[in-house]
Amino acid sequence: MFNVYEFFNKISSINPEIRLDAGQPDIKVDERIIEEAVNSLKRYETGYTKTPGLDELREKIAEVEGVEKENVIVGNGSKILIASQILRAKRIGIISPHWQAYESPAKMFGKELRIFKTSLEEGWEPKIERLNVDLLILNYPNNPTGKILPREKLKEILEIAEDENVKVLADEIYSDITFKPFTPARELYDNVVTVKGFSKLFSMTGFRVGYAIAQREDIKAMQKFLEVTTTCVPIFIQRAGVKALEIRDEIKKRVVRIYEERARLASRILKGTFEFYKPDGTFYLFVKTGVDGLSFAEKLLEKGVSVFPGIAFGDYRDFIRISLVSSRLEEGLKIIKEVKLCALG
Repeated sequence: MFNVYEFFNKISSINPEIRLDAGQPDIKVDERIIEEAVNSLKRYETGYTKTPGLDELREKIAEVEGVEKENVIVGNGSKILIASQILRAKRIGIISPHWQAYESPAKMFGKELRIFKTSLEEGWEPKIERLNVDLLILNYPNNPTGKILPREKLKEILEIAEDENVKVLADEIYSDITFKPFTPARELYDNVVTVKGFSKLFSMTGFRVGYAIAQREDIKAMQKFLEVTTTCVPIFIQRAGVKALEIRDEIKKRVVRIYEERARLASRILKGTFEFYKPDGTFYLFVKTGVDGLSFAEKLLEKGVSVFPGIAFGDYRDFIRISLVSSRLEEGLKIIKEVKLCALG
């Protein structure tokens, strides 16, 4: 399996002028969030706290998500919560293209994998008749395609999960960055663990704070996993999370507008040169290059622009993922287009 982290380290060592590779938002963290974290540190809130998370943060999450506090747990980023569910299952189903945070821990834990491949030609919609897994991972809005499943298609998949008594892990980290209607999986199916976080909407990537919404028995199992691994999220980070949710609506309105404008810009510049699905959400564009995606990404690095090759997301060798996260986005997109046109001769 292609190691995207090694490629990321290579990019970082080269330090290209225009970074369109990682899912690292360039929008700055709101000063009020920073101030809350600093004030917490000044109060010397630097000790251990309860593994499930501060009551104040869990209550705020519950309020925003429309659930009870007992159905919420806070973790050190969303990946640790995802890993806790993969560890408990025997057979994992992943809809591809997909981020490596699902496949890598599954292989590390020795789990059986079933990959449901989708295609650009079919609008990135999965065709599933039987799951034959214990855990199905859904990621919508999708990284890397920006696809949101229509409600009826999502319902169809969840009905199959219900018939086979399959637990669903819904990675909805991008659910606040949407340009079309989005239906959370838990609205249609009870046996769902929803994982979300603060890294994308609030740009709080380095804070490493996420949360899960689930039935109480699942929350208890995740708590045991965190107790023997990460223990707890630092208090000052959780205080920052509370502040972020307090100003969430204000930030969401601004951030969604910025990313939707960038998606339109990218679609306009690259249309006719590349094939792609115009994203329904997120800040990514997954484009078909018509050539080897890794070689294309290497060629772009020589021109001072970084992207991730499609093989970082499954068997998509002639794709690249472009992160729309740079103030020099338009310049970078034009270089990407020029490199493709030069390749065509």
